[in-house]
Amino acid sequence: MIFNKQQKKIITKFGTIILAFFIIFVSYSYILPRTEIEIDTVFHSSYSGLFVQSRISNMGTEEITDLKVKISVWNGTEMLETDTHYPGILTAKQSVKLEALMFDGPHADEYDLIIVLDFNQDDGGKNIIYSYKIADYGNLAWHDQYFSF
Repeated sequence: MIFNKQQKKIITKFGTIILAFFIIFVSYSYILPRTEIEIDTVFHSSYSGLFVQSRISNMGTEEITDLKVKISVWNGTEMLETDTHYPGILTAKQSVKLEALMFDGPHADEYDLIIVLDFNQDDGGKNIIYSYKIADYGNLAWHDQYFSF
């Protein structure tokens, strides 16, 4: 196939744009130092009980150390159940699935789910608190993210 001068110019520009996007994507994903933690949490209501499952993912390029995750379920001012997990170190692009937290209570009640993340990174310790409302019978899902350059 033979291209004229105008077609070669368009193909070159298009190729340059694709290469630029590729370099930006690779730099962001693997080179730029950043902390990016994602937490995915689901609530299940079934005949066997009520339970919460979470997955913590380190999507950044920095290692996270001394990770501690505390999950608790409250019914107003009464704590129904709590559990603390110590995953320790999460390297870049690593995930950890936490054990399910099961609790007992009426399916139609409202509950508060509190998740506390404690971890260390290069610039010191961090403490992040996520709070969710469990208000409807059924299954719920939440996705949150902590981001720092």
